[in-house]
Amino acid sequence: MSTDSTPPEENSQAQSSDDNPVSVEDETSAATSEESTTDQEPSPPTTPARKISIGSQRDVAGPVAKPKAVEAAIANPLEMDKKDDATKPVAEIKSTDGLSDDLDAEIEAMMSSFSMDSVVENTQAAETQLEPKTRLKATVARIHGENIFFSLPGQYEGIASVTHFKSLPTEGTELDVIVRDLNKEDGLYELSIPGSAVNVADWDDINEGDVVDATVTGSNSGGLEATVNKLKGFIPASQIDRFRVENFEDYVGKKLQCVVMEVNPEKRKLVISHRGVIERENEAKRKELLETLEEGQLLDGTVTKLMDFGAFVDIGGMEGLIHISKLAWNRLKHPSEAVDVGQKVKVKVEKFDKQTGKISLSHRDTLEHPWEGIEQKYHPDDIVTGTVTRIAPFGAFVQLESGIEGLIHISEIDYKRVVAVKNFVNEGDQVTVKILSIDPQNNKMSLSMKATQAPPIPKAVAEQQEADEDIPVREQIVPKHKGPLKGGTGKPTGGEQFGLKW
Repeated sequence: MSTDSTPPEENSQAQSSDDNPVSVEDETSAATSEESTTDQEPSPPTTPARKISIGSQRDVAGPVAKPKAVEAAIANPLEMDKKDDATKPVAEIKSTDGLSDDLDAEIEAMMSSFSMDSVVENTQAAETQLEPKTRLKATVARIHGENIFFSLPGQYEGIASVTHFKSLPTEGTELDVIVRDLNKEDGLYELSIPGSAVNVADWDDINEGDVVDATVTGSNSGGLEATVNKLKGFIPASQIDRFRVENFEDYVGKKLQCVVMEVNPEKRKLVISHRGVIERENEAKRKELLETLEEGQLLDGTVTKLMDFGAFVDIGGMEGLIHISKLAWNRLKHPSEAVDVGQKVKVKVEKFDKQTGKISLSHRDTLEHPWEGIEQKYHPDDIVTGTVTRIAPFGAFVQLESGIEGLIHISEIDYKRVVAVKNFVNEGDQVTVKILSIDPQNNKMSLSMKATQAPPIPKAVAEQQEADEDIPVREQIVPKHKGPLKGGTGKPTGGEQFGLKW
């Protein structure tokens, strides 16, 4: 026990104030005896010892509270001599590196898949930041919610929205991507798919050549009015589709993918093209079509343009020409008589030149030949009605139905001598004709107009009839007898009187 540091004068005053004072010599001797007996077993005291508090000579009111940790240690003493019989086996260490054989084999298998060249290449690529608008190959790493994550060269990762895809790709698929920007907070590159629409927030996000989603809000005489997010744009009439669009109102309210043709933030000018997106999609189809196209092949197409000499048809990435003579079995003045722009038609490939890319098509060969079974429909001597379709010096062509025409030779137009066919019939006239003959092999039919008319009266007879009509009829002076006649063959005639035998 340590001695009190108070001065002797004060200490003596404190001791004198107590009921049972203790001398300093007694404290010193007690402390000496206590230090000498610390290493020995303490003997039970015969009389309770008095405890003295430092700084006070008063008795402690009650027992001193021990900390909870001490009480817990006393309640549960730790037995050091007890051994755990169920000790767990420790993995035997055989490797000189201090690792188990299984772990060594696993590490060796993992390291065998790496090469120093790939490590160096990835390290060099990691030091180079990808530039915006860079086009490269990326592998689909995972799909999470509305985002698709890609593995990029140089241990980079990129992210693209699922809205860029018509159908979700599978993990491990390698695709072409375009770097849009680097998100420094996430450390991910924002990617887009070639041909997909980009997200546009303001004028800084849009560039020429970008594909955007536009909503048609109205129309005018020059084209369509549209909005790209909050930016106002315009689609010229020639850029709406590959073929001419007559009614702009059909597009109002629709959402179209367009390519940016012109952008000027200062003038707030944005010109976009829906036709450009269609042509981009057709380019891939065109390459595939070139490999599979053959003469005689039947295809479905869409009429894109009409000319005086024929119609152009889109057959899926490429355009072919249907000559006017190949549009229908009947004669046409203009292709519009058979087809219209935008109409879906079936065509047959007649000729195909891979070097020039020119394709000749036929639409009439996909239709039923009108002359098949003609003999069951029409017969010689039948009287039918048709339309004059063409006038020629030698006669007139009459169409009985689509694809079936016959010829009225000039000698069969009238009984009179015909100098000019146009003096008797004109194109578009409805005429009644008689079928003279049918030739199914050559698709020919002979017709006659005059055979449907009464033959003319001979000139002499006609003149006599006219002369007879000119002679006036004289009235009879003697009235016509209306009773029975008198006389008969059974009576004498009176000739016998003169020697005559009647």
